[in-house]
Amino acid sequence: MGPAKRWAMLFAVALLVVYWPLTRKGEPLVRAAWFDTVTRALVTQARGLSPPSGKMWLGASRPELPESLYGIYELEAGLKRPLAIASFYRAWGDGAEHEFPMQVLRSLHKGGYLPLITWEPWLNDFNRWKGKVPAGSLGIIARGEVDDYLRAWARDAVRYGEPLLLRPGHEPTNPRYGWASAYGNSPEEYRVFWAHVRSVFTAEGARNVLFVWTPFGLQDEAWFPGAQLVDWVGIDVFNYGGLSQQGTWLDFYTITKLFYDSYRNLGPPLMITEAATSSVGGNKADWIRDMFLSLEHNNFPKIRGLVLFDQPSGQTDEGLPIDWSLNETAGTVQSLGARPELFDHFTNQQGYSL
Repeated sequence: MGPAKRWAMLFAVALLVVYWPLTRKGEPLVRAAWFDTVTRALVTQARGLSPPSGKMWLGASRPELPESLYGIYELEAGLKRPLAIASFYRAWGDGAEHEFPMQVLRSLHKGGYLPLITWEPWLNDFNRWKGKVPAGSLGIIARGEVDDYLRAWARDAVRYGEPLLLRPGHEPTNPRYGWASAYGNSPEEYRVFWAHVRSVFTAEGARNVLFVWTPFGLQDEAWFPGAQLVDWVGIDVFNYGGLSQQGTWLDFYTITKLFYDSYRNLGPPLMITEAATSSVGGNKADWIRDMFLSLEHNNFPKIRGLVLFDQPSGQTDEGLPIDWSLNETAGTVQSLGARPELFDHFTNQQGYSL
């Protein structure tokens, strides 16, 4: 136990000694002092968290997350491999469904999973902008107009205390999203937005939160907040196959190589934060198998994690339905599980490598 934690424990004992005589009026002061001196001191310092040398993390997002882990358990059983990352999505807003998911994260931590939250800065779920996506929303956030919401998340992240991957404002040039240029946001405003959000977490002592930046296109470097403000660079790898505008089937290696070459030299380590393929225009099971083979052959040495986008419901930019799930083609997961050599370089262990 380091000096900071020893002091925190001594302070905690002192607070307990004087707690009972305090009046109700004094309780908020005690709570604030406890948070500032004890809770913050017990937070895990996660900067530099990564898989052990030579290994990768494997994870997945599933439609029933975060309410249930049964899909993750089924996937692990089929792959015959424990997962390291459980990925899910949270929009910003005033409702209970937008609050920091404390109980969910504690359950994931208890199960041995590292949570990855894609944190979507929609403003239309705040009462102030109910049902509307305001233009220039990143500027609104950067000016501090939702700081109470940010601060509540940051303080709850401190109370959680364990490592957490947070992906705010992913794919900033994707025209579907309210934080993209299509809604009046610029690369400069995005960088200021990112720095502001991170500064709130830093000020509250959320050393356990690792920030993941994810581009959308191959030329999004102008939106990169800077290596000092980003812990991981995430890339999303999707093959739309025959449902793409060009109708072209692209293998995992081809897509990933394009993104890898564009972003591998930014500084932070890389992980694939979403990966999936359509079944239209090619063989889905072969695409997924070749993905694991490509990673097994270490074609992309700076990529340290893979998160499977195991979601049945999706759509193309033209609104066509698309099934991204692994088992759209029956038996795909079981066929992977029958080849344990594909997973030799994956681990569910967490290590520190600065």
